[in-house]
Amino acid sequence: MIVVFASSKGGVGKSTTCAAAGAALALEGARVLILDLDQNRTVHRWSQKFPVDRLMVEAATADNFTSIFKSRHGAGDFDHILIDLAGARELTMQKAIARADLVIIPAQASEPDIREALVIAGDIRDIEETATRKIPYRLLLTKMYPLRTRVSDFAFNELARLGLPMFKTVLVERTAYREMFLNGEPPSKAETGKGAGLEIATLLDEIEEIIDPMSHAQHALQAAE
Repeated sequence: MIVVFASSKGGVGKSTTCAAAGAALALEGARVLILDLDQNRTVHRWSQKFPVDRLMVEAATADNFTSIFKSRHGAGDFDHILIDLAGARELTMQKAIARADLVIIPAQASEPDIREALVIAGDIRDIEETATRKIPYRLLLTKMYPLRTRVSDFAFNELARLGLPMFKTVLVERTAYREMFLNGEPPSKAETGKGAGLEIATLLDEIEEIIDPMSHAQHALQAAE
């Protein structure tokens, strides 16, 4: 699968979510490539310090993204390709979204973040017309407080009003996400089956259900047997 993490606003947890999801998939046994297009190179720097088996992170630029993507995707060496886009609306964003099986739009529970997410959602719908296919996308609420607040209530009400599709899973503000870039340990390993690890596992279940509902149903049936 090809999953793109897109936001034109910094500080929403885009790179953190991409790295955590990629590491979780690799720890499950999948061959994963993350293309890091973010100007801060957060994921690439993390991978250089703390390698994860079966996870490759490659820094890319606006100039070489197309050639790198075609080469890596065409070789068939990876089960999943995750793309961490730059925090800006530019041509590479359009190229990546056009190739995506799913676009994840991370956002905090704030009016500015939701407005920016709405802009990205509009861009995706525009790209769909050129690509002549539906491109699934979901908003992912990140850095949430464990308890509901007036701010989070506003976010949920506003998202319902705007009709933005969103994940059921939300990512709570947890130490494990921050520590990943300090000690290298992904949340799915640091907190297996609980906390941040459980959130990432649940998020990946939702992603699979969106991209390949038949496969997800079969896995769910096998797990129940």
